Amino acid sequence: MAKVKNYLYKTSLDSFKYRIDLRLVKIIDQNLLDYRIVTTAAGSTGEIIDIQEFKNSALYINFDQYSIKFAINQIMNVDYLVILINSKILEESYLNGISNKNIELIYNKIISCNIIDISFEDFLSLGNISDIDIKKDFELSPEDFKLVISDLQKKTIPNKRKNFGCNPFTGETNLGIEWNDRKKATLKHPFLKLYHKEIEVKHGKNKDYFAEYINSDAVKNVVRCEATAKGLKELKIAGIESSTLISVLKATQEQLDKLIYNAIEFNIEPPLKAQKTKSILSPVETIIFAHITNMIKNQNMTFESSLEFTLNHFQNKQSKHRAKKQIIKVYESKIQGQISEVRQRRLSNFYTQFGWMKNTSI
Repeated sequence: MAKVKNYLYKTSLDSFKYRIDLRLVKIIDQNLLDYRIVTTAAGSTGEIIDIQEFKNSALYINFDQYSIKFAINQIMNVDYLVILINSKILEESYLNGISNKNIELIYNKIISCNIIDISFEDFLSLGNISDIDIKKDFELSPEDFKLVISDLQKKTIPNKRKNFGCNPFTGETNLGIEWNDRKKATLKHPFLKLYHKEIEVKHGKNKDYFAEYINSDAVKNVVRCEATAKGLKELKIAGIESSTLISVLKATQEQLDKLIYNAIEFNIEPPLKAQKTKSILSPVETIIFAHITNMIKNQNMTFESSLEFTLNHFQNKQSKHRAKKQIIKVYESKIQGQISEVRQRRLSNFYTQFGWMKNTSI
């Protein structure tokens, strides 16, 4: 029996950087003091500028196929505890993402590391978060997703600056598209990514983790969207007025969706609305429509074979040429659209759920 995908179409947190004044926590393992990074403040948020520097300098507490990373970040002579928190901590519940429903599981796992101690209430209310990855999952086959990548690449807002614009990747082991470099992303050039989760689970760098905790049926035909809110400025766009952990966890689905929609708006041009034709087929066009449709649907012939078969009945070159043009016109305007209608409806539904389209028209 197929795995029920209750996590689909729900927006939640995938990962974030947690920061709290070191004076507000109790240090249990004094070795933590050796893992110190001194940086300048990035604006008013005091973010660690290079996340890779944090990873290189952090204290790792390893679990089965994942780790929790701790470090002390000194900003303007003030020491902060920083913890890199990822939904992998949720193990079998990874696909649900981080929310107020499971944050206590995250807290308990952090406390179990025996590095620091803090009450659950203080953990929620006194710590701030940044570099927040928001995720939302959809259902779409790899074949249809390739069409999505092509569509969105064409509609990407042009940008000649290095590290900005879109980057599609369409290999057998990595399928998706992303906008802007995660490190260099800004308020008006936010990081946004779409990728096929089923393919990542099978072939990505974390495939051993997924093999341990995730049923592969649970991600069949699943596409994941990720958008990054670097700090409070992005949160405020969505109506989230504080970057404390509790404030972000209390955000509504609409507010979290707004963070994704904001990234879409800055990176992708709006779709053009299709113009519905009001033309009526002439008697000759009606005969062509019925004839070609019958050959494709009932005789299992391709359009190319149907066209060749029909044109073989013409002896006069000029008449044959005119007939060819008329048949192709009817096929492209009336028949081809019907054949691809089901796929187009799937893509339209995806674009609407993703937030690029505001209606069901393609």
